[in-house]
Amino acid sequence: MIVVADMSAKEIINDFKENYGKVRKLIDEDSKNDPENEPYMSKYKAKEILLNMQKSLTKVSISESGFDKIKLDAMLGTVLVNIGIIDMETEELTSSEKILTEAEELLMPNSTKPEIVKTLISVYNNLGILWSNRDEPQKAKAYLLKAKDLYETFKCTLQVPLPIEQVINNAGETSAEDFILLEKAHTLTLYYLAQVFGSLKENLKSAIYCHVTLRRQLQYSDYEPIDWALNSATLSQFFAEQNGFFQSRHHLAAASVILDQYQQDLQESESNDDVYLAKVETFKHRSADVSRCWAKYCLLLMTASKARLMNDAERVNDAITDMSNLELEDSENICGGDMKNLIFPNLDVRKYESKVTDKFLLTYQDAREVFLNCQTWLNKAKEYYKLESLASDYIELIQDSSQSYAYLAFFEEDDERRAKMHKRRIDMLEDLIKEINPTYYMQFCRQLWYELGEIYSDILNIKLDKLNKSKEKPTPHSLNKINMLCEKSIENYDHFLDSVKDKNGKMPQKLEYDLIRPVISTYAFIGRNSMKRIAVDKSIQLSNVKKSYDSYQAVVDICKNDEEAAAMMHEEFSLCQEMVNILPIKIKRLENELVS
Repeated sequence: MIVVADMSAKEIINDFKENYGKVRKLIDEDSKNDPENEPYMSKYKAKEILLNMQKSLTKVSISESGFDKIKLDAMLGTVLVNIGIIDMETEELTSSEKILTEAEELLMPNSTKPEIVKTLISVYNNLGILWSNRDEPQKAKAYLLKAKDLYETFKCTLQVPLPIEQVINNAGETSAEDFILLEKAHTLTLYYLAQVFGSLKENLKSAIYCHVTLRRQLQYSDYEPIDWALNSATLSQFFAEQNGFFQSRHHLAAASVILDQYQQDLQESESNDDVYLAKVETFKHRSADVSRCWAKYCLLLMTASKARLMNDAERVNDAITDMSNLELEDSENICGGDMKNLIFPNLDVRKYESKVTDKFLLTYQDAREVFLNCQTWLNKAKEYYKLESLASDYIELIQDSSQSYAYLAFFEEDDERRAKMHKRRIDMLEDLIKEINPTYYMQFCRQLWYELGEIYSDILNIKLDKLNKSKEKPTPHSLNKINMLCEKSIENYDHFLDSVKDKNGKMPQKLEYDLIRPVISTYAFIGRNSMKRIAVDKSIQLSNVKKSYDSYQAVVDICKNDEEAAAMMHEEFSLCQEMVNILPIKIKRLENELVS
């Protein structure tokens, strides 16, 4: 038996090489084939070897073996970080924290040495992950910022990082791959920081770190195309919600370009094997998702433009759609303090950016171009999402299509054309609701009934405005049309309310939070629309007023029994109370007229 202290430097290296090779095979290859009942079998075997390596390396005598101290620390640090990672993956977090902290203390004194830097960054990254797993984002952030600072400090030294394989092989020459390993470790740091800032609700900072991660993945060709495209498209949604349409469009365009490149690669490797077919299916699925993100971009741009135009002229914000007006504390210098830097400079995205504007919409023509773009992307998504196979997604696509017509109608000044747009919405939603089963899709049915009630109300108001402006006597056809619109609106609102009531037709004593606003709004709409029905017959007038009164009374009852509802719907509650006081007088008058 060889006494460790008496081992030569060559024997120490050979021993490490042999055992570390076994560890990597167990972790990188064998663990993928572990049995279900022993999912960590290979990792436990690797840990056993690593613990023996740790024991051997800690017994090495520098003075007797003549072994290089920095090299020994690099080897031991590599062993410790691998033990820490296995402990974390096998959910032994206390043990993982202890061993990773030991690695940090060992490596810290020589943190900027080429042999040490990559391993220490890995230690910090894994401590960041560990504290994230414990729901301690502030502690995670502290370790990840240490990793970031170390990377930046090391880059300033102009040294070449040495991976452990270089260290133990005494290889004189370094390669570009050695730099890339360090860059990949830093990309991971930034990725984890993005998650941590998200946990800390620093959403803008999180988004910027996400962007930098994506940009570096492109730069170092270290990405999986489908995942990259999805992440970029998802990030675009955040920017659009902040009115950052410049950044949002750019990230969507980048996602589409990467998908195009991937599709070309797929076509060049065409075959009939299962792996290829699975890749094609995944591509179709995720391309449909990116198409949906494009449609959402269009809807958000139309929404933001509508909201901006509806504000008082003095309160309209500057027409900034690139977030450059946002204040960003950029102490870490992640985008140079300029939001316009959030682009992918080496990716040509003009093909997709030229399809749709990133500026606020002002005119009907502006809105129509975005609307048509939205419809194109929705139709592409519908090529994958079918009602028969993926009903929920298909329903949402139809709802998005309806909303795009609603926003276009806002920009349309001609009443007849606006009414036709709303009629188009009715057709698509009524066709849809015939096809779906309320037993399985009640949530969607509720949304559709509510929206149909709103749309019929919108057309009703257009027709009433036209009637009020006209100096001619209304025709029986126009009066019948108004009554029909009232009936259809109320009918759909009633369907919505019936879906909320119990089997005895009673409204719950306390509404679920998400139902408070739509239920109370529905009763208020029914109350108003019942009064808009035109009837010459006094008994029908009386019936309409009573229906109106009952609807307003329902709001009053809900709000009196539920403080949360009363607070949330204060305006509606106040209005309905007023109507409940006024309408009995009208009911009494009509009843008297009928008697006389």
